[in-house]
Amino acid sequence: MGRDVLLLYMSPKNPKYTTQTNEGAVRYLIKEKETPDCILALCSETVRKKAVVEMPDGSTCTTLEYFRDALRRVGIPAERLVVIEVPDSMDDEKKQFQAISQLLEKINEGDTLSIDLSGGMRDTAMLLVTAARCMRDLRGVQTRRVIYAELRGEEPVAHDRTQLYDLFDFVTAMDAFFSTGTAQKLKSYLWSEGEKDPVLHTLLTRINQFSEDLALCRVQKLNDDLNQIDQALKETPEKSQNLTDLFFRMLKDRFSTEFAELLSSGEKALPALVSWCADHGMYQQALTLLCEQMPEYVCQHLFVQPTSKGWDYLADQKQNKGKPWVYPLFHFHFCRLALLQKGRWKEVCTTNLCLTKSKDDAGGNMLFGVANDEEMHKYLNRVLASDQLVIDPAIRPQLEQAALHYQCVMQYRNQINHASANDLGLQSKHVLPLDTESIKETLQKITAYLNEIRPLKRNVPQDIEEIPVDAAIPAGTPAR
Repeated sequence: MGRDVLLLYMSPKNPKYTTQTNEGAVRYLIKEKETPDCILALCSETVRKKAVVEMPDGSTCTTLEYFRDALRRVGIPAERLVVIEVPDSMDDEKKQFQAISQLLEKINEGDTLSIDLSGGMRDTAMLLVTAARCMRDLRGVQTRRVIYAELRGEEPVAHDRTQLYDLFDFVTAMDAFFSTGTAQKLKSYLWSEGEKDPVLHTLLTRINQFSEDLALCRVQKLNDDLNQIDQALKETPEKSQNLTDLFFRMLKDRFSTEFAELLSSGEKALPALVSWCADHGMYQQALTLLCEQMPEYVCQHLFVQPTSKGWDYLADQKQNKGKPWVYPLFHFHFCRLALLQKGRWKEVCTTNLCLTKSKDDAGGNMLFGVANDEEMHKYLNRVLASDQLVIDPAIRPQLEQAALHYQCVMQYRNQINHASANDLGLQSKHVLPLDTESIKETLQKITAYLNEIRPLKRNVPQDIEEIPVDAAIPAGTPAR
């Protein structure tokens, strides 16, 4: 069973007073029915050796001896006091390390801490608080109270400042949000502090819903989530009553900044969403967003569509049934068509991007490589000449870049989902390096590209009938 442990730095007793400050902390814990089972006391040489306390019989004793006697007077056995010897000054890192090392050795998993900050220099208080935070994360040791005492007349008066210590949890929760994009720890902190302001709870609920839908790749729900966050940010919270309220209201302003780009993007939020994912380490989610939304986004800004001949081929593929044509176009033409060097597409294909050589590789999953600029340009020459696609010639460079970016997206998704290139022995100039830095760099480049084409509008060449971007196949071949 865990113990109630009090951490303190013992203050030298002032001969002018009949009591000592650390006594106030002990008495306060007894009053709160939290009598310590163990008192870990950092005791300086002065406290241990200098006789400064005059006893009723005229003799003198050290502060340490006086404190042991004070514990006895309130019913705490002397053996509960554990002395950790420290020098009078702990002004260098080595001495601080030695003190904290001894302290941590005597704290066990399951213990509950109280911290008395009455004694010592300012850095001593930081050492005790740091030790408590480390023990919480390393051994699950919780801190129940943080207190200090001051002498008023002849009596020490204790002050409970646990709420200030609990703000460390608030800081941890903020770090979790800005690193992962989830506000779950912030919401839990609000509940633990008894905060009931519905405006703050609603905002955090909306942010958590957005984070969850993003983490689970519920792409279709994200725009609605962002609208809900936008509405929640416009609500005014109640007037600040304490430090927690004050900091949460400051954080609400930070939320407005954090979501500003997402909220201002409207229906074309793809670049902002991908950037958000990359910044929060959600690489798989960013790749899923691009896989599902990049074809439509690009086709909304650059004119490219299948010819009648190209449409007929897409409509022949059963897996394309009911899908808007933009996704099969990107997935087939820009990721797979270059592989089909046999049969009806032999005259079009220019580069074999196939990485897996048999059905036994990668668990039966086909993995594809990424072309280079020259290979993509050569392929597009062939596919246009064979009357498969029609494009606006003015945007051809941007279209080729879109195709190359999409190949990167699909390869990274396949590598992450199925196996790494090294696992398969796929050593090729067409294989992307599989590490988080490379993925993040690729996502940043794609985001920059999407923002670059965002101002462009589809320019339909003369005598070409535009196919709506959301037209599904096969639903009859549209007239063009």
